[in-house]
Amino acid sequence: AEHAGQVAESHGRLRSYTGEVLAPVLAAGPHVVRPIHNFEEELEKREEDLDITDVGRDTKMPWEADGRRWHTQDRVGRKGEPCRWDGEILESIVSKIEQHEGFSPTDWSQRNVVEISGEKKSDGWFFHALTGDEWLVKLKFRVTKRTFERKSLTDRIGMTPLNDLHEVPVYGTGPRVKVKSLRGPWQEVELKVHSFAEINHEEFWQFLEQAVGGFLKFGEQATKNPEDVMPWKVLGQKWHFTRKGFPPGKQPKWEPELLEELTHLLEGTAEEGQFLWNNQQVVHLFVKQQREPWATIHTKRLAGVDLVMTGPKDMFALGRVSDLGATRELNTSGDTRDTLTIRFQNREDLDHGDLPAFLEEHLAAVQGLIQARSASE
Repeated sequence: AEHAGQVAESHGRLRSYTGEVLAPVLAAGPHVVRPIHNFEEELEKREEDLDITDVGRDTKMPWEADGRRWHTQDRVGRKGEPCRWDGEILESIVSKIEQHEGFSPTDWSQRNVVEISGEKKSDGWFFHALTGDEWLVKLKFRVTKRTFERKSLTDRIGMTPLNDLHEVPVYGTGPRVKVKSLRGPWQEVELKVHSFAEINHEEFWQFLEQAVGGFLKFGEQATKNPEDVMPWKVLGQKWHFTRKGFPPGKQPKWEPELLEELTHLLEGTAEEGQFLWNNQQVVHLFVKQQREPWATIHTKRLAGVDLVMTGPKDMFALGRVSDLGATRELNTSGDTRDTLTIRFQNREDLDHGDLPAFLEEHLAAVQGLIQARSASE
């Protein structure tokens, strides 16, 4: 170090005074040879080594080890905070449901969800409890459509808005009981509950029994004939007049009144005809002694309502139908029948080309053909 300082000084650079002071101390020793660490040897695999992915693999999380205790007693929220809603809410509701047959064992094994499903996997879930919120437990019940009506159910259960719960620092003026329709034959009831006292009354336990019955009813119907519980089978005419059944996230470009007026017009023309409403996307209208539909309405197309008429071949020229509806297409490729498709996009389209007169002419032609066949037979 002294030599380094002298050399640095001789070259006009700054001296290392610290080095000069430490030089005799370092020279005095003791001097020990330090072993050189072998990094390559450290990386070599050994029989007792564990892969990082195996560490803790067999250790169960608390909700997996004892899910019932986790959700009803320990009750730790999504952010690690203690849950302050009453654990007896969940304990009591699950116990009541478990007294009924027709359900699978309660699934307590998820971090923030408790689930009770139907006995068969195809039945899906009946009860969900979302337990990860600090102040409220969210309860969801899945039942068949039209089991409950929101206003009357809110009055029955009687839970006040969150603003009226002074001990809960969560605010809101909306109802804590919600009823909404799901896709298919289902309805969902949702409750947000803080204390056991809010639900521990006769009206709530009656609701729970009704909800259980509303879910099991679907399983019974599906066992007999799964098709019978489809909404178009259950609702019939009402299904076709609703704005349901269209591609998700898209709305039809035509007004519901268009379909209603077209249906009334067909009813007035074929007074003895019979509508079949039990198809998902079409409505058939049959007239007496005709095997195939006289008219078919496509009710679930986004661009418009399509009316398909089947009649005798070469009965109507394209010029006769060129003014009907918004668009029209005449298919004459059949051997014995022609098919005319008329699209309506708004109610004004019903007034184009004297549609009522055309329907009467078309029906008369069909009935004349039927009578001629009957006479020949």
